[in-house]
Amino acid sequence: MDQAFPHSNSTEVSRALASLGDSWYVLASDRPIALFKAEISHPTANVSTLCYDGALFESVIPTLREDLRRMRITDFQVDVPPGQTDSFLSKGFETHAVLVRFSRVPRETKMMPILPLMNPTEKEIPTLAKLMYEAYAKTKSAYSDAQSTENVIRNIMSGNLGHYISGASFASGAFPKLESACLLTRVSPTEVNVSQVFTHPLYRARGLATTEIASAMDRLVKEGEGVTKLTVWSPETNDVMKRLLTKMGFAPDKRAVEMTSKI
Repeated sequence: MDQAFPHSNSTEVSRALASLGDSWYVLASDRPIALFKAEISHPTANVSTLCYDGALFESVIPTLREDLRRMRITDFQVDVPPGQTDSFLSKGFETHAVLVRFSRVPRETKMMPILPLMNPTEKEIPTLAKLMYEAYAKTKSAYSDAQSTENVIRNIMSGNLGHYISGASFASGAFPKLESACLLTRVSPTEVNVSQVFTHPLYRARGLATTEIASAMDRLVKEGEGVTKLTVWSPETNDVMKRLLTKMGFAPDKRAVEMTSKI
């Protein structure tokens, strides 16, 4: 029952949520009215998936806002299909960014690493968080403070965004000095997502991210994981990432709009 948010009296829903993982929740009034996947990192809730009956939209958003407020959440972010943005704008949301998902079938590669590669684990969280902070420090990003970056890394490795694949995640450099990292999570039996890829500003444009993504594909194929799709979400305005992914054979296949709201 602790998988439900708030508590639902439907044991069927609770069992289903338990099988999906700790980041899936059900929103319930007299019955379940919505299902969503959220990364809760006080004071922010990042909702990557929100499923509901369109006819119930008027009750879903106010109820969800109220329950998040009770959890001391002040900032609410949700990814929605482009066709639903008007509905969220009418509820006081603002458009933050447009995201594009790139995907491809993993394949074996023979790319030689530029720097030594390692598979990062939870022991490296402080080092990775510092690297991520340095990568975003000069941008207007949600990741531009040290505590936020540590929360992001910890959420990935704890499985909140899907099963963390340590063996196919790579960091470049000689520990404890790391220069770049690529962290992968499994989002379905056949799909793996590059949850984060970031490089220290002084080491950009050297092929480190390319090498890490290529090494990740190679490892997924050789381990026989049954993965048929590798995905990467990128802001539509990030031309550097789009060029890198296109050069590696990724193609855009989905779009989402990041909407934000104060609670």
